[in-house]
Amino acid sequence: MRVMFAVWPAIAHLYPSVTLAWAFKAAGHEVCVVSGPAVVKHITEAGLTAVSLGDDLPETVGAGSAELRGLAAERYGDAASQLAIDDPGEAYAWDFFRMFMLPCIWNFHPVDDATAVQDSGVENFVRLARGWQPDLIVWEPCWPSAAIAARASGAAHARLLWGHDMFAASYDRWQKARQLPGSTLGEDPLTSAMRPQAEPYGFEVDDELLFGQWTIDPTPAGMRLPTTRSALSVRWEPYNGTAVMPEWLYDKPSRPRVALCLGASMREFGKGAEDLQAAVRSLVTDMFEMVADLDVELVATLNESQLEGVPRVPDNVRIVEYIPLDLLLPTCSAFIHHGGLGTWASAIPFQVPQIIPVELWGIESPVTGPYMAARGAGVALDRSTQSVEDMRKQLIQVLEDPSYREGAARVHQEWLSAPNSHDIIPILERLTAHNRSRP
Repeated sequence: MRVMFAVWPAIAHLYPSVTLAWAFKAAGHEVCVVSGPAVVKHITEAGLTAVSLGDDLPETVGAGSAELRGLAAERYGDAASQLAIDDPGEAYAWDFFRMFMLPCIWNFHPVDDATAVQDSGVENFVRLARGWQPDLIVWEPCWPSAAIAARASGAAHARLLWGHDMFAASYDRWQKARQLPGSTLGEDPLTSAMRPQAEPYGFEVDDELLFGQWTIDPTPAGMRLPTTRSALSVRWEPYNGTAVMPEWLYDKPSRPRVALCLGASMREFGKGAEDLQAAVRSLVTDMFEMVADLDVELVATLNESQLEGVPRVPDNVRIVEYIPLDLLLPTCSAFIHHGGLGTWASAIPFQVPQIIPVELWGIESPVTGPYMAARGAGVALDRSTQSVEDMRKQLIQVLEDPSYREGAARVHQEWLSAPNSHDIIPILERLTAHNRSRP
């Protein structure tokens, strides 16, 4: 059968799709990946066929666009009080959806002149789907109009999550709060973004159009946000891009090696966003000071913009602009990162304890940090209450106490309990045959 993947044009959104796309190819299916020109090179480097839609993204759109995030705050900032969210996980989901994901959706689903910073890719997507005739379209949540292309072409379609389902969690919370006495909440943001895209094709915005005929979820069951939707579980098999192994990785390190990575998303979304750049600068400064004068080697995978304004780079810090984590992490005794699920998952196969500063801009850190700490597989740092010296003591504890490595091994066993991408292909084949609307 023919399988089309649709991903928002950023490598942080592409990479979680790669291993499932490979699994389809290995099973003998035709596969293509639809996105914007910004990631075409990365799609083909992964050995997959790329289809480019729409114009290239300006540097300041998406989650890194202060303008769009400001617009989201203006339109939906007052909704938080009416949503009456008490649970920290749900509060994180709503804040993250409003601040970051909604601006991403607006890039290719403009609802009015204020959000029309990017040409909609819907028309071209529908044209492509009608011509190529996929049996299945697998789409990620920031490009929900792929569901319109699927309905227009008769294809089955499924969401593939790359993180917590804050889309469904926020939608569910909105619908629940909307029914409360005295509520003035109108249409939810996700439906409002989809309606202008669906109406030209005569489609009603229903649950299936918003969330797919089913959802594929690589997030561990114990880490998921509560929603009203079931999901097909799959193991998160990380893909980190390609590179030539550097010579300094040939030999075992002479002292404990610690990795520092802020993920692909912060490189891309931080462009042109002064608030995000300031947050990165603050974190990097603290992490460098935390390891300074310790008998460790810190390998920091940071680019020039992430280092801008950092006062000093200690002598025991090695700066590497980019290296796939699957090359670096097997040599590491600990891993410091921003808490994104893709970065988190990259360390699981290597059973490396993780140190995660918990802060909202750190993507899923409000969930991944406590998740690892609760399992004894790492620590969740709170820079609002902890000094650099406090954090240094925690790093030393992680490096010296073997229980953290044992905790990482337990998380690894949880990870292995989910089916891998190849295991679920027969299930996806059956679901596709049942849900497509043409023979």
